[in-house]
Amino acid sequence: MEDNTIYIPGPKTLLVGGTGTGKTHSLRTLVDQGLEVFALFTEPGMEVVADIPPEKLKWHYIPPASPDWADMLDSATKINQMSLKLISGMEDINKRKYTGFLDLVRGLGNFVDQRTGVAYGPVDKFGANRALFIDSLSGLNILAMNLVTGSKPVKSMADWGMAMDNLERLLTKLCVDVPCPVVLTAHQERETDEVTGGTTIMASTLGKKLAPRLPRFFSDVVNVKREGDKFTWSTMTHNMDLKARNIPLADNLPPNFAPIITAWKKRNAEAAVTRNGERAGEASPTPGTGLLG
Repeated sequence: MEDNTIYIPGPKTLLVGGTGTGKTHSLRTLVDQGLEVFALFTEPGMEVVADIPPEKLKWHYIPPASPDWADMLDSATKINQMSLKLISGMEDINKRKYTGFLDLVRGLGNFVDQRTGVAYGPVDKFGANRALFIDSLSGLNILAMNLVTGSKPVKSMADWGMAMDNLERLLTKLCVDVPCPVVLTAHQERETDEVTGGTTIMASTLGKKLAPRLPRFFSDVVNVKREGDKFTWSTMTHNMDLKARNIPLADNLPPNFAPIITAWKKRNAEAAVTRNGERAGEASPTPGTGLLG
């Protein structure tokens, strides 16, 4: 029987690239590695991978904002009839209608495949035969902000701070407590680096302070590119804060998770042998070593 125990935490990969660079499509290469992939979509990209059978790909879609027409009319009426000063002083508009972030946390606490209706439990209990794919950070940004402000059009500094803090907590949880491989896709934008003063390409997220901190959460941060019909990955793009722990430090890499997963599986297998060897040794400790049976 295959051992699905995780001894070394799975790699956490951040894919950063523009629209149409193949971020969602790369999910296929996780399936090709024999992993059971659980995809959480915050944007409707399921059609890109809909041909993958349910036994190999599970998904759950949480729209970043889905107020009904009455709520949208109520918000628009307030904006139309109230002054900017009054709107700015409001705590929120229809905040309780925007439950997407709560749905997201519930979905991660018990992943329900919307293709089959089967529940698979919390993602932080997944084994070595599974991978979590989240598409994308842009949707998480909207969910985190709507949790704080609803549809209020004018956000205060406190609103931004609370939304950023909540999003950072979520990303930390995913990278620290989820043992299986995790992939997060993100769009990119140019930001002013507050340390160097120069312009840096970063993952598009809430505020200017969170984006530079994102790479620290991940084992590999990859720039996803497309030139014509050629799709590539890079860990050496100029003016980007990238990271390469499981793939080469290089440009024009194939858009494939195989090297990342292979490197992790090898380390996990080696750790399993070491751990099992230690346990076997503990049964008959050598006198004087201090080991307890």
